[in-house]
Amino acid sequence: MKKGRSNPAQLQIDFLAAFRRMLISLGNPDNLPVNESLFMRMTDQWEATRALPANLLFQKSPVEAVVFRLQKTDDRLQFPDEFIAGEIRGEQGLTGFSAKFREQGWVILPAELSMMYKNLFLNILAASVGLEHLYPVRKELLAEAERVALAAMLPESEVRKFFGLRLTRFPDSFRSEVANYFNLPFDYVLKRANHLGMVSEQVIEEANAQSLRSPILRRPQSSRAA
Repeated sequence: MKKGRSNPAQLQIDFLAAFRRMLISLGNPDNLPVNESLFMRMTDQWEATRALPANLLFQKSPVEAVVFRLQKTDDRLQFPDEFIAGEIRGEQGLTGFSAKFREQGWVILPAELSMMYKNLFLNILAASVGLEHLYPVRKELLAEAERVALAAMLPESEVRKFFGLRLTRFPDSFRSEVANYFNLPFDYVLKRANHLGMVSEQVIEEANAQSLRSPILRRPQSSRAA
């Protein structure tokens, strides 16, 4: 029986697949192929030329500061020595993602995000890179990355200033005040209050239902993970 010839191109594809993993894709399932396609293109370009796309607004310093803060909060986090992190302008359908390529961590966000969400998602996505060795399931990884990121961004003492009275109703004026105080979306501050045992899951469900009926601080498409 003849020994089949190896295909160098296929070997390269298989080799890269073992070292190229999407961790968290923000948005809904329709956004996942867009995020994955961009990641493939960027890593192919990096592998071939060690160059990044011209429309990547490189933002290494912010992610280094985030990683430093996260490590002080949770000693389980294991970060790679090198990060590729930045914002891409003008990529239709991009919602943002975290990934691993070889020994690098990747965090890419759309430049069009508001500063409030950009800071939040940078923390969540960076945390997911540090936690991926513990949580191979995407949904579990996202949930834990959110918990770790919010713990680093929202000190318990500050959150208690607003949620110490066991509130169950959140009028629009209260939502706006909390969001402006922390410079974070209200529903994520509410998640942190839940993690601390200040509000119940039922209260969060009712608050989310109220949020859907209200035009104020409505959650954008990119705040969910596919």
